[in-house]
Amino acid sequence: MKKYLAPVLLILGLGLGVAFAQTITKGLQLSQDPTGPIGIDAANNVYFPNKILSTRTVPPVISACGTGTAITGNDTVGKFTSGNTTACVITFATAYNVAPACILAPQGNLNYPTYTTSTTAITITVDVAATVYNYICMSQG
Repeated sequence: MKKYLAPVLLILGLGLGVAFAQTITKGLQLSQDPTGPIGIDAANNVYFPNKILSTRTVPPVISACGTGTAITGNDTVGKFTSGNTTACVITFATAYNVAPACILAPQGNLNYPTYTTSTTAITITVDVAATVYNYICMSQG
């Protein structure tokens, strides 16, 4: 019986070492039930049967826009009002790892703004001052 004790302890020690070396921070439990809240097909395409909500509560900061600016939302999705100038900068509350792809759209029948994105901000040039714009940003990595 004693001759098996050392190998068993060695195997247990190695197993515990591997378990402590993992750095998993979050997980999503998927079910075999296809009627669950999120669907995933055999090609790993994801289906959302309802709305996708962004729950971050820290808003970005809007600057260089003149007076009368406002912003609601978060780094992922929101709405802002340009001020009395035609240039604005939206600085994200938390920097992205990679510059996000963003879509900005004016409310109403107006021209779309020109803009560039970086990991920390969206720099925008608008055609009409004091206009409400919607935005959505997503990034990889």
